[in-house]
Amino acid sequence: MILGIGIDLLDVPRVAAELAEGDNGFVLDLFTPGEIAYCDSKRYPARHYAARLAAKEAVFKALGGCPPPHVWRDVEVVSGGDGPPKIALHGALESSAKERGVRTIFVSLSHTDELATASVVLEG
Repeated sequence: MILGIGIDLLDVPRVAAELAEGDNGFVLDLFTPGEIAYCDSKRYPARHYAARLAAKEAVFKALGGCPPPHVWRDVEVVSGGDGPPKIALHGALESSAKERGVRTIFVSLSHTDELATASVVLEG
């Protein structure tokens, strides 16, 4: 049974501008070490950061709420190697999702030079 659906769209140049400011707070506050390593290994990191940020937003929308500032890193986009990316939840957010009956989280990411998008479906 579908418990929630979320989608988000982000402007890649906006994320690139945040990265260019050199303040690591943007990256460190929002992304896990694994996400940072993945994005920084890419030729155009801003596209990958934007897609992952869109996925986090889509997860929050699918769960039906706006996140407190400290939980952004509790949603992690785990790269699947040759397979599709997966969402891993951590901390209180993981507990909350389990209480709601979430068993599987499906995610789809896409980006161009200008836009990044993510769709999330929560299944129970």
